[in-house]
Amino acid sequence: MRKRKILLILFPLFLGIGIYLLYRSRNLFYFKLIHSTFLSKPVLHIRDFAKLYRKMFSTWVVYSLPDGLWLFSFGAALLIDRIFYFYDFIVFTSIYILMIILEFVQLYFGGHGSVIGTFDTMDILFFTLGYIFIVLISKHYHKKNLPDKSLFTIENKRKEVIYNIKTILIFTILGILPSLL
Repeated sequence: MRKRKILLILFPLFLGIGIYLLYRSRNLFYFKLIHSTFLSKPVLHIRDFAKLYRKMFSTWVVYSLPDGLWLFSFGAALLIDRIFYFYDFIVFTSIYILMIILEFVQLYFGGHGSVIGTFDTMDILFFTLGYIFIVLISKHYHKKNLPDKSLFTIENKRKEVIYNIKTILIFTILGILPSLL
């Protein structure tokens, strides 16, 4: 795996998790998970320090940016350094559309304190920005480094499908974790 792919996956993902740990409710799963480890005291001290700067951040930084960062990371995992780019693009676009649909489901069936969450147009904006940015970046890298024709085999296609399934499972779990109470 190339360094670029690792950076494009992990940096935004850890930044989003960091925002959750520092500025979101202590009732969220990430905080409960950290609380049960040796990291509890350092995280509490960092949260106390970070609280001093919370007013400097707009609410979209705390509540919507992590969603866009998650989708960006998800897209990097699915689109960067792939052989069957068009297939992976369709998979990722389907996930983006599903996320937008789920946001509208929250409009009709969600609400503050509900399991499915609260509708927010800023979430849609940041999902869209995350989607657009990673598609543009991945398309650039794909055009710059087109895979060799000999790599277009049934075996490689099978490997990419299995990789996509694993990636979707991992990012689904990472996406659900913050809302667990």
